[in-house]
Amino acid sequence: MTTHTKNWFKDILQTVAFFGAYLLFAALGSLVSVICMIPAVLFRGARGRGFGQKLIHKLFRFFVGYVRAFGLVELDAGELPGLRESGGLIVAANHPCLLDVVLMVSQMPQAVCLMKGSLARNIVLSGTARLAGYIHNRSGLGLIKKCEERLREGASLLVFPEGTRTVGGKLLPFKMGFALVAVLTRSPVQTVFITADTNYLGKGWPLFKRPVFPLHYSLRLGQRLQPAPGEDAKTFGRRVENYFRERLSRSGENNLPANQTK
Repeated sequence: MTTHTKNWFKDILQTVAFFGAYLLFAALGSLVSVICMIPAVLFRGARGRGFGQKLIHKLFRFFVGYVRAFGLVELDAGELPGLRESGGLIVAANHPCLLDVVLMVSQMPQAVCLMKGSLARNIVLSGTARLAGYIHNRSGLGLIKKCEERLREGASLLVFPEGTRTVGGKLLPFKMGFALVAVLTRSPVQTVFITADTNYLGKGWPLFKRPVFPLHYSLRLGQRLQPAPGEDAKTFGRRVENYFRERLSRSGENNLPANQTK
């Protein structure tokens, strides 16, 4: 078999696997989500939430394994295993693309996400997210109490302080809800830096536009920051944001290339 033939066959295989990944995520996610609807209503305690968190972790880990097996994604997450044994943390990460949540939760067996209301109603995620105790990102004391409850149960709270995906590789101003939770619960914030060599599924990327494979992603641990005694939420949040900006500016980790296309 010639090199040209091999490359042609690999290209066809990756294209099929690429569209198959969407089908797999939607079909498997919807099936498990529907099955989880009833237990999500019946089992509202910490044990049920812990089961739901591990279930989502295994589903996302399976999905990441699929895209890696077909050469669609290369993932460097060697620094994150320590988070698997650490509970009661607020894990804050930058947000370059839609895959961020999948990549992060695939490395965190006990993660609770702050979700937009629209995602919480999505058939692919609603049942499993409810069983896992994921929290809507609406403000108010109810949000704080739920976050405190999940942290006390040993889960880690995964947040993207920008509130939406990064635009053009430039970090957006942080929303301070995570800092308020950290200050009121006296919880440390573990920073994580997500980098990619592509804008795939970033802002403005068409959902079914095929990128150049493999896609390279890196998840790296930053400092673990603790609110100082007497430090208010705004001051602490700005400290975390400034740390992100300094680190990304110094390393160039947030400078994504122009949209890749095939």
